Amino acid sequence: MTFKVDDREVIAFLNKGLTAGEMLSIEKPMGLTVVNKQRQDVPVDTAATKNSIQPDIQSATSLQVVDHVGPSTDYAPSIEFGVTSKPNYPIQPFVRPSVNGYENAIIRVAQAAFKKMIGQKYG
Repeated sequence: MTFKVDDREVIAFLNKGLTAGEMLSIEKPMGLTVVNKQRQDVPVDTAATKNSIQPDIQSATSLQVVDHVGPSTDYAPSIEFGVTSKPNYPIQPFVRPSVNGYENAIIRVAQAAFKKMIGQKYG
């Protein structure tokens, strides 16, 4: 059996049915999942970079949430990408792997948050 889904109907439902606050209730657990993955993977010397990893929600509407998740130390890019002037400086990515290759975990968290939010709203 084949089913066809018209994406316009889904988007119209979400646009009509969700507020920016409800979108945030889905995004916040996703952001924390990424934060936790970055904190797990970041190399620790003084723990400053690890402790600086935070979500930073830039905007929220009924259609999208823009959330910048990552460290705020000045040297975090050197950890992530290395230092060109120091060829032996180790490249130790922790920001990119927190999303790339980790999408399924983030999607599961989003699905659970959406299900919980729908249950609270319509249940």
